[in-house]
Amino acid sequence: MSPNFKALIEEFLADLSNAGRSWHTIRNYRSDLNRFAGYYNGEIEDLMTDHLRQYLQTLAEKAPSTRGRNFASLNKFLDWCTRFEIIPANPLARLNGPKWGEWVPRSIPTEKLLILLQEMKRLPPRERLLFTMLLETGMRISEALGIQIENIDFTQGQEFVIIRGKGDRVRLVPLLPEMDCLGLLKDYIKDCKLVDGPLFRPHSGKKARSMSYRTALFYWEQLREKVGLQYEIHQLRHSCATSLLNDGVDIEIIRQLLGHQDIQTTSRYAKLDIRALRKELIAYVQRREKGLVREERSVWEIC
Repeated sequence: MSPNFKALIEEFLADLSNAGRSWHTIRNYRSDLNRFAGYYNGEIEDLMTDHLRQYLQTLAEKAPSTRGRNFASLNKFLDWCTRFEIIPANPLARLNGPKWGEWVPRSIPTEKLLILLQEMKRLPPRERLLFTMLLETGMRISEALGIQIENIDFTQGQEFVIIRGKGDRVRLVPLLPEMDCLGLLKDYIKDCKLVDGPLFRPHSGKKARSMSYRTALFYWEQLREKVGLQYEIHQLRHSCATSLLNDGVDIEIIRQLLGHQDIQTTSRYAKLDIRALRKELIAYVQRREKGLVREERSVWEIC
């Protein structure tokens, strides 16, 4: 890797960090850009479209999502280089990005989720609270780890937590009495005598530090090894969204709960389970039988 290229990557990543991008996002950019820097030994000023075309061909056997992410990371970096006049133009702009295909979120099947839930009840209070909160609220792991005690409100009947999500956007997530995580949260704060600072912190008790993503992932991997399941921690969020959708919760409400900026992102969950579609069609038939629709004949009768 050229020292000049390495320095530019670090400057780019520093700007992302200053802009509030998450540690997880920055880690992905670093991995993708270092992969390219390991392939290209020249200077940034000498980078040509052919170099990029040949590099992308080395990723041909990778998953579409991996190829798409690498393309996007390079494009973002080269746009940054152009903006700061390090290079006159982005040489990647002449190439078409790989097709990702449609990404479909994968929830955990109910029968497997019940196995996980039983084992979660045996976890220490901190880990049990974290995983239960992820499942019941649909938070991202980074959002949960960023919760501050000061941002939790236990006002009777109005309990909520303020979290900071992607793009530094702030939202309120309600905590209902029916949620196990509300009782676990109250007990955890009381037993640990937490007054302020991070909710999830290292066992050393250092108030200024939050539990790291790596630590949370370590405990999740221990949990799934015990039950012999290989689901990712982020699938708890998908399971929350899918369950709410299949139970008839309005998709706009789910969008707000998950913190999606675009409802098209949330709508992907509608394609996961035919039960939701079937439920709506049955409801349509029932409305027809009660004379609650305007059309005299259904589309099936016309056909």
